[in-house]
Amino acid sequence: MDREITLRDYGRVLWSGRWIILASTLVAGLVALLLTFATTTTYTATSEVFLGQATTISGVPVSTPLTNPATAPSALESDAIVADVAETIDVAPSRVRNGATLTAPRAPGGAAGNQPTLVTITFVDDDEDIAREGANAYAAEVLERALEPFDQTLSAFESRLRRARQDVVRLTAQVQSTQNQLRSASPDQQPILQSILFSAQEQLSVAQAEVGTQELNIAKARQIEEPEIVSLSENPTSSGSAPRRARTTLLGAIIGFL
Repeated sequence: MDREITLRDYGRVLWSGRWIILASTLVAGLVALLLTFATTTTYTATSEVFLGQATTISGVPVSTPLTNPATAPSALESDAIVADVAETIDVAPSRVRNGATLTAPRAPGGAAGNQPTLVTITFVDDDEDIAREGANAYAAEVLERALEPFDQTLSAFESRLRRARQDVVRLTAQVQSTQNQLRSASPDQQPILQSILFSAQEQLSVAQAEVGTQELNIAKARQIEEPEIVSLSENPTSSGSAPRRARTTLLGAIIGFL
């Protein structure tokens, strides 16, 4: 008589073909294990660089080609950087081009371009030392490129700070000198000296405020905007490591079972 097929029916079919299922699982796992020994062992090294956060004078974050996660990886894969890295680790530029990959996470939302950008440099090579040195050398080159606009901004802040401090020293001396002159001045000279003293005191107040502003700008730049290397590669991972071989074998066995 006709009836619906149940899970028990499926179980009977699977059980009747259990030896085929077991054999397929074992063979697929064995093939996957053999492939891990047959393929060339590669090493993967990673380093991370914070590209800084560009801001306006008022401190509002802005997007630049080197700080936008959408454009930074492309901008940092230029031939000039690749050539410098290749020269540093003494390999052909094509080897660096083939081995290095740059990625940057994108923050959700419309202001993703204004978010701090962290670039991850992944370097894959069949030589462990080259992989490690390549990732670290690339990180150093990326940092050097990212520091160029930051150094210009910091230099401008420091120049303004030096001028403001010089003005404070000059105006402080002028205020003290005018006060001394005012004590011994005749009644006719006192109004002129008082006017000079008042003007110097106002200029001194402005200069002192400028010193505080530039010190704050420098502190903000170093704390928020300055690019830095977050991490360097020390022990590259190997494609021939025991955990990786085990994962590949397990994946092959699952495929065989299915």
